[in-house]
Amino acid sequence: MPLHLTPLAAAGEDRDELVSFLTRNVFPFHVRPQSTEQQVRAAIDAGDWGNGETEALWIDDEERGRVGIVRLHDLTDATAMVDLRLGEPHRGFGVGASALAAATDHVFRKHPAVLRLEGQTREDNIAMRRTFERCGWVLEAHYRDGWPVADGEPLASVAFSVLRRDWANGTTTVAPWPVLTDPSRDAKALIAATWEAEERLLTPAVRADAARLRELLAADFVEIGQSGRRWTRDEIIAALASDPGRGEIEIGEREARQLAPGLVLLNYVLRFDGRSSRRTSIWRVDPEPRCVFHQGTSVPRGSAR
Repeated sequence: MPLHLTPLAAAGEDRDELVSFLTRNVFPFHVRPQSTEQQVRAAIDAGDWGNGETEALWIDDEERGRVGIVRLHDLTDATAMVDLRLGEPHRGFGVGASALAAATDHVFRKHPAVLRLEGQTREDNIAMRRTFERCGWVLEAHYRDGWPVADGEPLASVAFSVLRRDWANGTTTVAPWPVLTDPSRDAKALIAATWEAEERLLTPAVRADAARLRELLAADFVEIGQSGRRWTRDEIIAALASDPGRGEIEIGEREARQLAPGLVLLNYVLRFDGRSSRRTSIWRVDPEPRCVFHQGTSVPRGSAR
């Protein structure tokens, strides 16, 4: 996916655009999921988005336009830190891995003092963890209860890094000890990421966009429609493009379970376009969620469970 990094003048001409980006998007896996305009402007004035040790860059994609930002900290130290944020409409399409690879190249080419680049995220941020892994970064630490959560118990913070020498040689130096995570928490995070992808797939704006549908539907996707017809991916994309639906969606009676590593089953009742139906989806997560099967059955008006 062709993209490039553009210098971000937070204290100058890009100030208002940065404020808009950070306040209109929600970042659920950050300590502060959503910022106010006052908080962002104060952070800019404090140098958090650009000073002698910090650099911010726009992530610009040739097809999607401006999709996010990357912030690099501690650039005068041997270990620098990366903070990657994508706008909500651009998540789940593989942009993160391309952006992280570009940021890694930028740091090691432009900042010779940096020997290793590190990134941290919450243990349940499966998408970001997969992004690190796809880019050859190594899981180095698991800090128990290290990530505060506003409305719940703290979660673990996990740290990944890439070494300059590995970047230069095209190698990966594996950490010499195993780092174990809680499988039940990983399963919950996998299911949460799958629900988020399912909800995007039901959005009329996404259903009308063939490119975005191809990102969410696996190449071997099959759907059994309410009439009993069997649809392939290309057939369902063409059908949805001509009639994506309209209005708000409502999902009820949610049920989900992990069938196998990276395979999730979703069951729910969908109310959409004035109709109700029972839906079943199977998603394969490798590393991003892709739907491999979907089936819908109409629920007659006034019908009970």
